[in-house]
Amino acid sequence: MDPITIGLAFSAAQTAVSHIKQAIALGKDVNSLVGQFSKFFESSDAIHRARTKTQSKASRLGKTDAELGKEALEIAMHSDALRQAEKELKNLIIWNLGKPEVWEHMTKERIRLFKERAIAEAEETNRQIQKKKEAADRVVFAMVFLCSSAVVFCMVFVGIGIYGAIEEQKIYEKKVADRNAVLRRQAKEREAKEKLERENYAKN
Repeated sequence: MDPITIGLAFSAAQTAVSHIKQAIALGKDVNSLVGQFSKFFESSDAIHRARTKTQSKASRLGKTDAELGKEALEIAMHSDALRQAEKELKNLIIWNLGKPEVWEHMTKERIRLFKERAIAEAEETNRQIQKKKEAADRVVFAMVFLCSSAVVFCMVFVGIGIYGAIEEQKIYEKKVADRNAVLRRQAKEREAKEKLERENYAKN
């Protein structure tokens, strides 16, 4: 919570406390003050939670140490003041009105709502973590797929190169073999011709 929001929440809680005290002093039924109690608890709980977050996160980007210290002090003072106000309301209901069961019921209901909120926040946190994990898994899968594809492409490219070189070597060897065969045939024909010429010369 920013300082302005914290200040508004504290003012709302104080206003609710003032209205509750005035209503009780005028003898109004405490059940008619449900709305004011709700405003008080909603505002005070917001400040208590802000205090917890401030303690758990010692640094915030964009703020100086002095600003952080001032904000933490204001939240702590507001939180303590509202806890004291809550004790006063409790005493008014229990001792002035003689209705401890009302305060007990409110306390139990708050605890129930806190638990439900905690469960909901935990579930939401788990959903966010799961989403991030799934997104990370997709990124990893994509990287692995791309790397695997690159490796396969390189292997295929190298294989094609090797195959082409082998085929070229076969073609070259065939040409050499054909040329040698032609040379051998020409040599035989030349030898046969020379032999025939010698035989004819010997006869004449």
